[in-house]
Amino acid sequence: MTLTRTRRATLSVAGLLLAGSLALTACGNTDATPAADAGTPAAVTSIDGQMVSLPASGKPTAVFFFSVGCGECVEGVRSLGEAATAAEKSGAGTSFLAVDMDPGESKETIEGFMEYVDAEHVPAAIDEGAALSQRFDVAALSTLIVIDGDGKVTFRATEPDAKTITAELVKAGA
Repeated sequence: MTLTRTRRATLSVAGLLLAGSLALTACGNTDATPAADAGTPAAVTSIDGQMVSLPASGKPTAVFFFSVGCGECVEGVRSLGEAATAAEKSGAGTSFLAVDMDPGESKETIEGFMEYVDAEHVPAAIDEGAALSQRFDVAALSTLIVIDGDGKVTFRATEPDAKTITAELVKAGA
């Protein structure tokens, strides 16, 4: 009987450790390794029906992967919006895109979220079939990547602020 309880306890602890390590893996990927097909343009349709190419017309592009239900994604999308506003005011040749990783979220829900975080001016798209997240090797919510004009990922981070996004776009050729 004691052996069975000990075995059960051991299995429970092992299960908790496995679940914990999987959860930590999903918190963010800061590996700057580009995807295998880097340099090949990717395209997605925004929630307002516009075709968005990555990179956009050879311009450095900041792309933030989020979900409306992700609490920590709020600040990341807000920072993306702030960086987009600063770039627009300065005339920087950059592009921005917010990518919702949850294909079950509606256009209206995403629009409401973008308005809530003051980033409604940033184009948003739904990552249908996980095409963009697979293309750019993004495995976690709240991940920002910067793509240079040639399509290479030059920066990858979780939750960067607007100043960091702007600085990395400049490094990527803005």
